[in-house]
Amino acid sequence: MTVAVMLAICALLGGQAQTYGKESVRLYVFTAEAAPGSSPDETLKGRLAAVRELRDALRHKAGLSVVDDRAHADVVVEVIGREQQDAGEGGFGGVKLGAIVTTTIRLVVTSGEHQTEMKGMGSGSGSRAAKDAADRLLKWIVRNRLDRS
Repeated sequence: MTVAVMLAICALLGGQAQTYGKESVRLYVFTAEAAPGSSPDETLKGRLAAVRELRDALRHKAGLSVVDDRAHADVVVEVIGREQQDAGEGGFGGVKLGAIVTTTIRLVVTSGEHQTEMKGMGSGSGSRAAKDAADRLLKWIVRNRLDRS
């Protein structure tokens, strides 16, 4: 009985500890879809991958929550582009390890009358660029005081 009570208290406190008692800012992340009946091209596939990566990165940020309905969101994030640029061959000690790729995710962020464009950059896969974009987005939210309850 005591163990069950302790687990319930820990679960209750664990949920509040992430946001320090404040209500989390709700984010809706999306990208423009292709017209119905048309096949998705490579740029759309890249943007959809960026949306998945960005949602995953935002779920790890305290004080932010990702929602599936635009009407319930405090901040709307639209992914407008995902680019991968080849930065040449990487190597170490004369041994070529493979191509070095830099990924850039471009966003348009809107909250009420506040709107801005930003980007996240990272070497390698898109998850590093998504993490950089999530960090910049969190800083923008705090700077514009959108995190007030």
